[in-house]
Amino acid sequence: MVHPESGYNFNRSGIRNAYLDIRVNKQPESMQDKLQNSAGSSQQKDNIENYEQYLLHGRGAIIQKLRQLGKSKNMITAHFGGGQYSMLTVVIDVLPDRDLLVLDYGANETINKKLLDTNRVVFKTQHDGITAQFTATRLQRCKLHGKTAFACPIPEDLLWVQRREFYRVRIPLGENVTCTLVNGENESVTYKVLDISISGLCLHNTSNKIQFEVEQTFSNCKLNLANHGTEAVNLIVRNVIPIKQDDPSAGERIGCCFANLASDLSANIQRYIHTIDALTRRVDD
Repeated sequence: MVHPESGYNFNRSGIRNAYLDIRVNKQPESMQDKLQNSAGSSQQKDNIENYEQYLLHGRGAIIQKLRQLGKSKNMITAHFGGGQYSMLTVVIDVLPDRDLLVLDYGANETINKKLLDTNRVVFKTQHDGITAQFTATRLQRCKLHGKTAFACPIPEDLLWVQRREFYRVRIPLGENVTCTLVNGENESVTYKVLDISISGLCLHNTSNKIQFEVEQTFSNCKLNLANHGTEAVNLIVRNVIPIKQDDPSAGERIGCCFANLASDLSANIQRYIHTIDALTRRVDD
């Protein structure tokens, strides 16, 4: 049972009413408006042409997708505060009869309070090569099965993009896939690649040798695809996200897109993705 921690009077038949204030003054808003106005959303819009065709509006479909994210325990990044803050969470439960989506509570109470005080939160994640995004307004702190969590209304729209250029694979631990960049002092710095698609990759930054910033560009980076060779790529930084909000030593995820990727290199990356995907499926089977 969900219990609030914000002064509402809850009972078994009044749970939905206790959260009514989340939706009472909510103006009708399309996902297009949300994508235009939400933190970090312009990047999402720029990266997806005709994104309206990937929007889910049906309540049943949205609930099914959210439960899918929860079952797979996908890490979801919450962007808020005008793009100043972000934190990681997961879907804990979806309660259709109470119109509630329940999300994991963060370990950093300072960030949690900022999230609770914000008016709009944009949630983004990757799930088996699918890009998912939805927006929530005014999250509440609650209790579920005795544990503190976040709760908000089930979103009215859900962006669910499954396209070839967005199909992303995580690099298995046994694969030594790296990318070497050159910093401002002309020093080569090598980073482990966490995942890759033909549109970009994610680096694991655990050092201070490069201070990454969004829109920063790096030319002639050496991408080592293990048995698939080494290629020169140009990268543009799209996001910088702490892996653990309460543990800086865990490092950062540096999301990058490829710039001016040659067709032969794109094909080689696609072959590598197919190899890793086939290997992962064999292990799962």
